[in-house]
Parts: sequence; structure tokens; C-alpha cells
Amino acid sequence: MREVSEPVRPAGRAAGDIEGIDARTGLRLLAGLVDEVVWLDHCPAVSASFQPAPAWLRHEPVSAWQPLPAPPAGRPPCPPDPRRICVSFAPEHGDNARTWARTHGYRLLAPDAGVTAWAADKISATGLFAEAGVPVPPFLVIPAAGREPAQAYWSGRWRRAVAQRAANNLLGRGTVLVDGPSALGACLDAWPDEPVKLSRFAPGISLTVTACAGPDRTVVSAVSHQLVGLAELAASWGAHCGNQLVGPADLPEGLYGQARAAAHRVGEVLRGRGFRGVFGLDLVEDGGRLRAVEVNPRFQTVVSLVQAAEGAAGLLPSLGLHVLSFLLPALPPAAAAPLPAGLRHSQLVVHAPADAVVRRPAPTGRYRRDGRAVTGPLPGPPVVSRLADDEALWWAVARSGPVTAGQELALVQFPRPVAGLRPRPHLRPGASAWIAALARDAEKEDGTTADEPDPLPPLRLDERRMREAGRHAVELVIDRMTTPGSRPPCHAPSPGALRARLDEPLPEHGTHDLPGLLDHVAERALAEATRLDHPRCFAFVPSTGNFPAVLADALASAYLSVPGAWLVGAGPTRIELTTLRWLKTFLGLPDGHGGLFVSGGSTANLTCLAVARDHRLGGRPQPDARLYCSSQAHPSVAQAAHLVGLTREQLTVLPPDDALRLDAGALAERIGHDRRAGLRPFAVVATLGTTGTGAVDPLDRLADVCQEAGLWLHVDGAHGAAVAGTSRGHPLRDALGRADSLTVDPHKWLFQPYEIGCVLLRRPELLPETFGVARHALDQGYLRPAHPVDPACEEVNLSDYGPQQSRGLRALKLWLSLKTFGAAAFRQAIEQGAGLAEYAAGLVEAHPELELVTPPSLAILTFRYRPRDASARDADAAQAHISRRVCADGGAVLLTTTVRGATVLRMCTINPATTRADVAYVLDLVTRYGRET
Repeated sequence: MREVSEPVRPAGRAAGDIEGIDARTGLRLLAGLVDEVVWLDHCPAVSASFQPAPAWLRHEPVSAWQPLPAPPAGRPPCPPDPRRICVSFAPEHGDNARTWARTHGYRLLAPDAGVTAWAADKISATGLFAEAGVPVPPFLVIPAAGREPAQAYWSGRWRRAVAQRAANNLLGRGTVLVDGPSALGACLDAWPDEPVKLSRFAPGISLTVTACAGPDRTVVSAVSHQLVGLAELAASWGAHCGNQLVGPADLPEGLYGQARAAAHRVGEVLRGRGFRGVFGLDLVEDGGRLRAVEVNPRFQTVVSLVQAAEGAAGLLPSLGLHVLSFLLPALPPAAAAPLPAGLRHSQLVVHAPADAVVRRPAPTGRYRRDGRAVTGPLPGPPVVSRLADDEALWWAVARSGPVTAGQELALVQFPRPVAGLRPRPHLRPGASAWIAALARDAEKEDGTTADEPDPLPPLRLDERRMREAGRHAVELVIDRMTTPGSRPPCHAPSPGALRARLDEPLPEHGTHDLPGLLDHVAERALAEATRLDHPRCFAFVPSTGNFPAVLADALASAYLSVPGAWLVGAGPTRIELTTLRWLKTFLGLPDGHGGLFVSGGSTANLTCLAVARDHRLGGRPQPDARLYCSSQAHPSVAQAAHLVGLTREQLTVLPPDDALRLDAGALAERIGHDRRAGLRPFAVVATLGTTGTGAVDPLDRLADVCQEAGLWLHVDGAHGAAVAGTSRGHPLRDALGRADSLTVDPHKWLFQPYEIGCVLLRRPELLPETFGVARHALDQGYLRPAHPVDPACEEVNLSDYGPQQSRGLRALKLWLSLKTFGAAAFRQAIEQGAGLAEYAAGLVEAHPELELVTPPSLAILTFRYRPRDASARDADAAQAHISRRVCADGGAVLLTTTVRGATVLRMCTINPATTRADVAYVLDLVTRYGRET
């Protein structure tokens, strides 16, 4: 097995995203060299995209796939004219182009047949790549003769591999994905008399670079994302299905430059062998670097998109550059330009999925689509660069009659991307709808349309559109959840930029393109935020979410699930009660506890303190009432105190002890002091996992103080309560059972998407005493039917247990997550997060430039970079500088907090996707940027 390991670096050439020669210079030269250039291909897309269209360029439908019309009997071949040129899409695939040129007296500009065959051969191309110093996936060559069984060639280190015939072909039939010896054996049986290249499968994004080998240098043009083997379009895995233009910012850092540098190196080798003209280089990303897959020493369909980009950049289109590379001893001076902003044209090659008969193919032209209705062809030239957003170009390839599986039916071009930028993309429904509409028209025998369905009632979509949009929404969810590191984690665009993108007048009329709207809101709104689920987002207490929970939210919304009155939502209510019981079991709480799912920790704290006020203060605030907490408590505690009618003076905020916990001794003294002063202490808020440092207040001692003083004990365990479900958190269980109320936030350390918080009370019957609808009813007539008549009835109205009447079924996401993964998986994920914080603390303590400020607690730690000879103020400024630089770097999010008056860096490691390498990476960034201070 061989592997070229030298890195590919950009060569020292003119800077720019796209390279060529100046359009005016090139056109002037061509006008003096040629009288006519004829583009020979079954599809005129390449010649049509040469804009502005020169008078000397035309198209003839000549290809290797269709027979040439017989010349008139007795007519001799025309004498050759050197100023009459023809160019073929792929002259190595047949003699038709040469025959046509000879018959009509044109000079065929085709690269040398020998070097073309050498480069197009997938096996000999490995020597080309080695000579160019371009890496390839590890491979071996299985000989045609004397073969051993397939097992002998299969590497156990490769999960999957790609088997390829030597011959380059346009239908993808020579490339097969194999996942074991048996699949490989089937390929070898199918190709018994030819060598086979077996390469390790590289799962990354596929790219195509278009370039031209000139007489004196290689010119590298545009880069595109290659769409291969899309199930919606092709019968075989390796079939080429289209391309979409990309710019440097569209790809992971460095890949665009790698792609262009690789094409330049390959082109220089080809040029040295005597090859001239346009070629394409296909590459695949593998672990952050590009590896060469194959060379196409000919035109590719993507050239029609490339020429649109070249024209917009003021460069001569590739077809003209191809002609000049044959006619001139040296190309004119190089020109380079940035890829025009927003120019992301795309195209799809539609293949026949099976043997079939094409009845009436839609004619070539520009079409407009409104929902399912497609009109066209429209007047005007078929030029991709002139398409409106609701238009597409349809280039008919297949004629009426039989077609075989894999045969090209059409080329469709769009003014925007048709798929996500990912290794194995799925078509966006908008593109699928275009193809379905035009292909459906192509199969009609009499031109009639189907009967229109009955009109839908308002605010309803037909089933087809719902399925289309639903599938697209799921693909967006999967793409988001399977690419957590695809975008920088810290992202906060300016208000002005978002206002320009998203502020618009009220839409009076809707659109038929719901998938397009989903793309729009996902890309332009939802993605414009800090990525809390990024493995290197260490800020706040990030939520990561999980796929079953996302599905649960969608189902709960679709079923209009309301766990309020039993009459309205009996099943949803039972799901919530069951999930509450599971959560109690997970935390080790006694059976008598009960509660309610709410929106989050802030609402949970408010709910619990409202019950505490009613139970301890007779249902109304009193001016002498006092509530106690630590200065490390969450701000929602102060908000809740305000909302239940307490002034800020009635909230007694105590300084923490040396471990940043609520001091039980100081609390007992203050309660006694306040009582002697005639005040009325009624409740204490303890924190299980402060947001700043993860500190855990001494819950057992605080429970003793509250029991002795007759005070309500509320534990804010929004983050940290989940640890009670693990072995390391078992010692907390007894104390949690003694608390009068507890806040838990499953959208923190139980990995649920927002929103889901939880209220758990030792005496859950106190909730309806505060929130019961009957207690607050002004006129019970409307709601009376929703309440059970029999007091002994087991029906539960959860609308009596909290401030919301109409509530979404938040519990379903946790229910479905626990059913899918099991409680053990959650325990493991919590333990992993805590262990990562301990690992990070060890790295900090071992580093001479870092200082651990607070030890890891509940997967949170704080630390500082120690600048040399810095004052306290300078040291604080250094931490803020480091945080800003880490976030601006794009690789991680690390923010600051304040501990004992000093600015520190804070890390929270609860994301199950985070690794030790991620932790080490961010600490390396800290030291790198700390040395700048």
C-alpha cells in the first residue's frame, strides 16, 4: 500500500480566488486567431455559458453517445482550415468528434491521446499524483491475472473501501463502494480481466478544481463541491450528479488553497508530458487535508458554472483559454480576482434510475416554478448567470425513446446551491421539486395534466408538500447534530447585519417553497448564534440536546399536547407524571415527592418561592418577611423574590465562606438576629452547583438550620442536581430528600434542548393550594367541565400545579430520551463531564503559566493565566484579553467570571462530545494569547 504524505501548499502565484487571463485580452487574441469555434457535445451548456457570446462561437450536437448523421452521398471531405476550430467535450470517448472535424474541414483541438489515456486511467494516475507530490488515499492494485481470493486484498484497518476500474467513464459504473471481502469479491467477479484499484474510503467532502494546462504554465480556475452518487438522481454510488461553486469562506480553513495548489501541481506534470487544455481534478477531504481521487483530462459539465464565475470576475471563459493553449506559444499574463460575492451557481445531472422509455422530454430552456406549477421554456437566452431565484435551466440530453439505467437524461442549472456543503449531501427539496416537475412533464404522452385536487382549507398544506418539507426539516436537524464542529462556536453578528437580513414587511401572501423557508431561517437566523453544543464551547452551562428529544418536541407540537386539564390532555398528563417519577428515581428522592415540568430554572425558582411564601407567610407578603441566600446564588432568585412581592431589603444576601458556599453558621446567626429584631424569616435558598464555580452549599447543615428554625429550604439544583443520579453524587441524596423544594433543569446536565425545567416538592399537594384554578377563578363556568366531579377521582389536572394553564408537553423529550438511551447512558455522560473537568484541572496545575483558582466541582473549574510582573489590575485585564482572543480565534468559547473580586477564566465541560484533546486545545490557546499580555 502506498500513500503520498507530503502536504500540499499553495504555490506562489497571483493572489485571488479564481485565476485566468483578462477577458478583453483573450477575446482580442481569439478574434485574430480564429474565424469560427464549434463546441461539439450533446449539450450546449458550455458554449451557452461563454458570455458575452462571441460571434465566432456556435454549437453542434456531436458526441460519443449518439451516431453522427451520414454526410451526403458522394460529398468529399472539406479541406482543413486552420482558422476553423472545433472543441469536443470528451474526445477520448469516441471517434465522432474527429470524424466530424475531418468531414467538415475543422481543426479539432484535442489533447495528446497518449497522455490523456495515461491521466484518465485511475491506476496510472496514481503515478501522476506521486510525481506531482499530491497525496492520495492509501491504495493497492489488484492485478487482472493471478488473483488471490478477495480476502487477501482486504485490509482490516479499513472500514470501507472504494473499488475502481482503470478506465475513466462518465456513468460512474467503474466506481463501487465496498464494505468487506464479499462485496469486493463481487466487484472482482464483475471485472475479471482488468486490474482494480482498491482505496481506503475517505468520508470527507468532495471537490473538483477546474484548470487549464497551457504551453508555458497551468492556470487554475474555480473550485466546486462535487455531488456524487445522490440517491435521488443516480442509479450507482459513484455516478457524478452535479457541482456547486464554492469560495474560500465556504470550506474549512485551508481547503480552498490546498485544492488550487494540488491542481497547479498536477497541471504542471501534465503540461510537462505534452498535455494541453482544460482538465478537472477531483479531490476528497480526509482528516483536514485533501487527497486526489482522479484526473479528468477533458472538459467537465461543471465548466458551464466555472465560465459564469470567470465572466463575472472579468476573466476569459475556460473554453477560450482552452483554445489559446493550443494556438499560442505562451499564454498572456496571468490575471486573478476574488470569486464574486453571492455567485454560488449549481447544477445537477439527472440520470435514468432504471431502464425506461422517455416519452416527451421537456425541451431545453429557462423555466420558472411556483409551487408545483412550472412554466417554460421562457423567452431569452439560456444563461445560468441570468437566472432569477425562482428559475432554472433545463438542458435536455435524452431524446424520446428507450434509455438505460444510469444514462443521462438532463442537466439542470440553478442560481443557488442545491445541497448542503457536506460529504454525502441530500438535495434540498426545492431542487428535488424542480426535477420532479420537469421529469414528470417529460414522461407525459399527451401533454395533459392530472386533475387538480380539491382545494385545501385555510392554513393547510397538501400531503406531498408536508412530506417534502418534513423530510427536509429532519435533514436539517441531522446535519446540525452531526456536524457540531462545522462552524466556529462563538458567533454574535451585529444587530445591523441581522436587521438587514431578517427585518421585512408583514408577508400578506405566502410561498409554496416551505423547504426554502426552512433553509432561510436555519442559515440566516438559527445559525447566527453561539453554538452551545460545540465540543469546545466551555461557556455558561451549555445545553447539548439530543435527536430523540428534538423529535419529541415536534410530535408534541403536532399533537397539540397540553398536560393541563385531564379532560384535554390525559395521555400527555400521564407521560409527565411518569417522567416525574423517573426523574425522582434517578435523583434518589422519596416516593412522596411530586411536582411539575416548567420552562426552566428561573420559573422553577419562582414557582417554589411562591409556594414557600403562601405556606409560611399565610399567602401574602409581609413587610417583616425575610428570605436568605448566598451572594453566589443565581440572579433568578432575586427576580423570584421580587415577583412574589418581596423588596430587595427583604432578600438577605450573605457572603459565602472560603469555599464560596452559603455559610450555615453565619446563616443561623443571622436568622436568630433577625428574629430578635422582630423580623420574620421564612425561607432559605441553597445552591447545588453555583453557575460561577460549581460550588455546592452544605445542604445537610442547611437542612438542619432550617428544620430547627422552622424555615422552608429550597435547593436550586438547576445544574448540579443531576449529579445525584451518579455514584459520585449519591451522598447528596439524603439532603435533597430533606429539602422542601428542589429545582432541576434537564436542559442542562440531562442534555435536553430548551425549554425544560422541573419543580419537585416534598409535599406536592402544596402546589394546588397556591396555583389551583378554583382558588383564583373569577367565573368558574368556562373551566368547570374540565375538573372532575368526584373528589376521589384519580384524574390529575396539572394546570392546578403551576402558573401556566396552557403548557406544552415538555416532559416528552426527557421521556423519549430516557427510553431511547436508558438512564445508564445519562449517568455515564454526567460522569464523563465531571472527569473532563478533573483532567483540565490537572493540566492547569501542571502548567507553570496557569493557576487553578477553584477546583473542579460539578464539571466547572476556574483558573487564571499568570502574567509576569503584572499588577492585580493588569492580571484581570489579561484574563479578559485571553477570553476575547480565544473567542475571536474561532476554535472555542471561553468566558470569564469573578471569584473573590478577581477576574478568572471559567470552563464548563458537560458536553458529552467534548474530548481531552478539546480541553488541551483551549488551554494551549489560553497560554498562547496569555503571552501576548
